Amino acid sequence: MTDLHSLPEGTRPDATRNNGPDYLTLERNKLRELAEGWPAYRDHCEWENLASIFHPGAYIYTSWTGRTKFTDFIEASKRGMDNGAFIMHRVHGSTTDINRDATRAVTKMKATITQRFDFDGAEADAEADCRFVFFFSKNEAGNWGANFVRHFYEKDKLIPVNPNKIPELDEEKLKEYPAGYRYLAYCQESLLGIKVIRDLPGHRRETGTVNGEKHDLLYRQIKQWIDGEDVQV
Repeated sequence: MTDLHSLPEGTRPDATRNNGPDYLTLERNKLRELAEGWPAYRDHCEWENLASIFHPGAYIYTSWTGRTKFTDFIEASKRGMDNGAFIMHRVHGSTTDINRDATRAVTKMKATITQRFDFDGAEADAEADCRFVFFFSKNEAGNWGANFVRHFYEKDKLIPVNPNKIPELDEEKLKEYPAGYRYLAYCQESLLGIKVIRDLPGHRRETGTVNGEKHDLLYRQIKQWIDGEDVQV
């Protein structure tokens, strides 16, 4: 059985995360502000502000886009909203590992992705608890930006908006999807016709699955990034 009380072996970076010198505390607060900008800006169509989080050429990875340039993600988000997609986020907290030179960092932000779906008049919210993972670097001008953004998808559920109207789901089809974002993926594919990526990083407890393997891989990439290696996430 996987040891749920430890990180994957060899994945703890040489970084400052709590306390430390004041100059690193200031830098970590800058990075928290950038990370929290994703839901604050995206949910309310502040597209220019959302773009300011990223360095040019940055990539993000979501269940419904796969790996894509952040500019293409923004345009896809606009089209989705125009077609009725209603996605919101709740932020629960964040931590940042930063190197001593304050040139590279990774912020892990706990959040809930919530998307509303209509099952023939029975509305429901799919809510996926996850961690956003921002791979940050500082450019020559001294400004931070994200180079890559990924997610750990850890646990989700489906909540009826009106408790008197309960959606009916295909139980066998549900089993096809990863545990960490099962209901979100089911709804995105069944109701929106989106081809959902099924091998996204999950929770540590999903050992023996591709999602568990991707969990450990993402932790290794976090360490490599902070250690200064050339990582393509």
